[in-house]
Amino acid sequence: MERILTIIIILLLISFTVYGETPNENMVSLTSIISETSAQLRWDPYRSIGELTFYGKSIIFKPDIPFLLMDYSEKSMNLEINRGVNGDIFFSNQAAEIIIDFFALSEAQKNSLKIKAIIIDPGHGGKDPGAIGNYIEDGKQVRLQEKDIVLTVGREVASQLKRTYQDKDIILTRSTDDFITLEQRTVIANEMELKENESIIFVSIHANASLNSKANGFEVWYLPPDYRRELLDESVIENELQDVIPILNTMLEEEITVESILLAQSIQKGLKIIVGDIIADRGLKEESWFVVRNAKMPAVLVELGFITNQEEAGILGDQTHLKKISEGIYNGISGFIDHFETQYSSGE
Repeated sequence: MERILTIIIILLLISFTVYGETPNENMVSLTSIISETSAQLRWDPYRSIGELTFYGKSIIFKPDIPFLLMDYSEKSMNLEINRGVNGDIFFSNQAAEIIIDFFALSEAQKNSLKIKAIIIDPGHGGKDPGAIGNYIEDGKQVRLQEKDIVLTVGREVASQLKRTYQDKDIILTRSTDDFITLEQRTVIANEMELKENESIIFVSIHANASLNSKANGFEVWYLPPDYRRELLDESVIENELQDVIPILNTMLEEEITVESILLAQSIQKGLKIIVGDIIADRGLKEESWFVVRNAKMPAVLVELGFITNQEEAGILGDQTHLKKISEGIYNGISGFIDHFETQYSSGE
């Protein structure tokens, strides 16, 4: 489907009536480059900015701006990129070779495209108990703290991931009853060093609360698609493109948002299959939670259930049920990893 959309975009691009220079024999067309590399094209007609993507790698270009921006961080300078009279875009031989070489991955590199690290973030901790609830067990009232529930679940999810993915870094933002600020949690994720073609995901785990004691169910949150962060290193952008930094940020944000939504959907599905018969599925939600909006990677926040609902608090206080909840989250993360790595290994 994506390849069909790409072809449509290219045909629309070629159909535009734009008066430019007739390319000489030393110029290579964008359509030829796409044909040779199998890269996907995203085109912003308002800003005349294009992005080629292939196996998780990206090149940004703009006609009449003499450089390529690769993976939003590196640039190749002094290149010729023009718009032809028929609307197609042409690159100098040097620029075309850079693009083709950039996307020319070996089979070993293709197979290495993977999620390298998974950050599991049990919310609250230490002096911050999070939400408080209670339930009745054997005629006695039991007090429940969010920080304890999410730590139990976080540890179990991490343990299951470590058993399955021994080639990945499985990291808990806290593994004990310690207080960690929201800033520290996202710093742990954002400062991780990744090699080329490696990615990272961030899953924050919480329990919900409401003034309505009947509110119940689990839900998975991701950032609203229209939320914007400063993701791009502006120091790598030439003065000629300073005015389009917002659109470049938007393009990068969109990529992260799509992956976050897919991750949220997979976790929601995993939870519904395992615990949907005992905890209601409240679906996917959008909100700019601090811990999610400051993570510069696919990130979601999971609400396990309402600790302020006495019946649901009883479920969240039961170790057997917490193990099932953990399994649901693990299955969701595992399903996302399989989709992500299979997608790139197949070149789709």
